[in-house]
Amino acid sequence: MLRLEYLFARYNHFVRSDDPELHHNAISTLFDLGDIGARGDIKSLLLKEFERQKYALNGLKSSQKVDQEALTQTLSEIDAVASGINQSAGRPNSAITESEWLNAIRTRLNIPGGTSPIDLPSYHAWKNSPTSERRELLEKYISPLLPWQEACQLFLRLLRQSGEAKDVVAHNGSFQQAPSGKVYQLMRIAVEDDTLFSEISANKYLLSVRFLKSERDKRAQLVNADVPFKLTLCQL
Repeated sequence: MLRLEYLFARYNHFVRSDDPELHHNAISTLFDLGDIGARGDIKSLLLKEFERQKYALNGLKSSQKVDQEALTQTLSEIDAVASGINQSAGRPNSAITESEWLNAIRTRLNIPGGTSPIDLPSYHAWKNSPTSERRELLEKYISPLLPWQEACQLFLRLLRQSGEAKDVVAHNGSFQQAPSGKVYQLMRIAVEDDTLFSEISANKYLLSVRFLKSERDKRAQLVNADVPFKLTLCQL
């Protein structure tokens, strides 16, 4: 789901532009989305996750601490998105894989400079066509994948909202915590210093975080100072 979120964000960013070179990047990203959409297990996994989320949320109907109107709306969202996924027939990437034009582009993408005008004149002509025509064609190919975008956004939004951020400190750049027998689906980290990034490892016995400092094109260095950050463990 995190990879789908990342790819859809990239695709949407490129499509919003009028620049034909960014529309080229949109097509490249479209192939990645199609490859994930081709996985036969994603549909069943998503539907199972939504059923599990519905079960967890239904257990809150009797709680006076929960906004029941918001809860009802969320359950309706889950039903609508799950229905859209369930009703999708065939593979959502079939429009991509069955297009000879796209297949020709994909073959040339792996060759340095392979999509130049001398190699793919029809593609060059498309990139010089009106913006509306280019965007219309891109929308045609992404359309079968849109239910997956909605499902991805809803699933991750609910999961992220299930956690509560806590202020913790990574002493000498390292932090460890036992999960105390609980099973978490997502671990989120927020740090104010943009030059720092985290490496995370986790299993049923230990959650481990270490911070490194980005040094442009040099190898990242481990941080030897205390790093305050926010930790959110999400479980729904």
